[in-house]
Amino acid sequence: MELIVIASTILQFLAGFLALRLIASTERRWAWALLSAGIFSMAFRRTHTLYEIYRSGDVPELSYEILGLVISLLVFFGIYFIGPLLRDMKEAARKLARSEERYRTVAMFTHDWEYWLSPEGEYLYVSPACKDICGYAPEDFFRDPLLMNRLIHPDDREGVTMRMAALENMRKPMDFDCRIVDRDGNTRWIAHNSLPVESEQGVFLGVRASVRDISGRKQLETELRESRALYRGLVENSLSMVFRLDASGTVAFANGFAIEHLGVSESDLLGKGLREVFALGGKDLSETAQLKIDTFLATGKPLELETEIPRPDGVAQWSEWIGSAIRDSLGDICGFTCVGIDVTRRKALDKLKEDVSRIVRHDLKSPLSGIIGIPRVLREDENLTPRQVELLKTVEDAGTIMLDLVNQSLNLYKLETGTYDFEKIEFDLLELLQGIVEHLQIGRDRAIDIHVTFDGAPPDGNVVLLCADRPLVFAMFSNLMKNAVEASEGQPVTVDVQVEAECRVSIHNAGVVPASIRRNFFDKYVTEGKSGGTGLGTYSSRLIARQHGGGIEMRSTESKGTTVTVRLPWEDSCNAPVE
Repeated sequence: MELIVIASTILQFLAGFLALRLIASTERRWAWALLSAGIFSMAFRRTHTLYEIYRSGDVPELSYEILGLVISLLVFFGIYFIGPLLRDMKEAARKLARSEERYRTVAMFTHDWEYWLSPEGEYLYVSPACKDICGYAPEDFFRDPLLMNRLIHPDDREGVTMRMAALENMRKPMDFDCRIVDRDGNTRWIAHNSLPVESEQGVFLGVRASVRDISGRKQLETELRESRALYRGLVENSLSMVFRLDASGTVAFANGFAIEHLGVSESDLLGKGLREVFALGGKDLSETAQLKIDTFLATGKPLELETEIPRPDGVAQWSEWIGSAIRDSLGDICGFTCVGIDVTRRKALDKLKEDVSRIVRHDLKSPLSGIIGIPRVLREDENLTPRQVELLKTVEDAGTIMLDLVNQSLNLYKLETGTYDFEKIEFDLLELLQGIVEHLQIGRDRAIDIHVTFDGAPPDGNVVLLCADRPLVFAMFSNLMKNAVEASEGQPVTVDVQVEAECRVSIHNAGVVPASIRRNFFDKYVTEGKSGGTGLGTYSSRLIARQHGGGIEMRSTESKGTTVTVRLPWEDSCNAPVE
């Protein structure tokens, strides 16, 4: 009997201690404190019963004590097992509170206006961001559930109201853009997105919606549309051909002028590569043109190309094209643009000009032959004085030079068109330069100060054998030396020849080339401040040097004057072909 009482007492004390520990794990601390006090009271009551047994020897009824032991066991295990449950409940409540706090933080501090409607259409939640968007506070929507409808712009209200009023739409996602009139009377664009809310069991709980101010985006879209319309108008009404190519190099857009100019339909252009477009008339592209196009599409290097594209009616159309790559924000090529202008008329005028020029030059040769031949015959007369013979010789030499220049002007056209037939011979370059100096002296009142040197020193009988087209080389150095003399302002002109891996002829004068024409000094028709200048002398000189496989360059400074340097291949014989 005593053991039963002792066990019951120990269990009650343990239950009381467990109840004390649970006070910290529950929000109902006073309730658990009272429960602990009650359990300890029962434990002390059992302790008193045990004391009475030992003091007086009275033994309680066995059934009564067994019932007390069972109750103590139930109390102990009940409190023992309820502890983890209470701790789990407290942790779940803590997690729920943190989750609610995060949700509330997101909802309270988002720029979007969030709201939740019940299945009956009443507001359950409205985020504070609504005030920034429409000027009304959440409380205004709780007081007036129809406020949202009145915010919609009158021109959009009917369509939006029909959408939002249909109950079946509340169970489906809704996305639309519309205008609202805020509290201050300003019109704003909003994007409205809503989703139905359902419980885990599938019970419909209402609609969760998000409203975002998209006024800035709509303004940009409007400006973009206007910009595109303006761009398309400019492109479509342009008198230039405009192609837009995709990243693979196929035509994605062609303006009306391009379609009209080429005499084809839009479908004949779209989807075709640039090579195919330029070969539409059946005229094959040159290898150079094909290489330029391939390089342009592969690397994005700017394209400069002149093409002849015959129309289907057989009319030849000449065009000049420039192309550039379109790159994305990462610098990768995402497309190309090609712009072409019609130069058919210019080509025809250029051809007419060249034809007329050739005819004029050809007609000049006949009277020049007389100018050259008559002095030659007169010089054979024995009645002439030495002075008269000298003057006739001057006339004959001047006519010969003029005839050479006419011939060279004819040669210039052939060089430009690639039809010139080179006749390479071996000749002494130093002797040719000395001869040019003598020709430049003809007709001048006083001798010009021009010196030909070899490696910086007088030639002294040196010979520089050059294998080239002698008339072309004569014309080239004659032009350059004449220009140097005219620009020297009375100062000496030096012509220095150096031979290493190639033959270099440097012509120096004290004059200065104007800064405005230094970059394009050797271009056609470029001249400034020179009376009677045509800009063809330097242009033809560059053409002749390049046709011989060499080059030409110019340096001009205020302190050192101007030096034109011609580089020509130095060959041992005339068997090597001219490039």
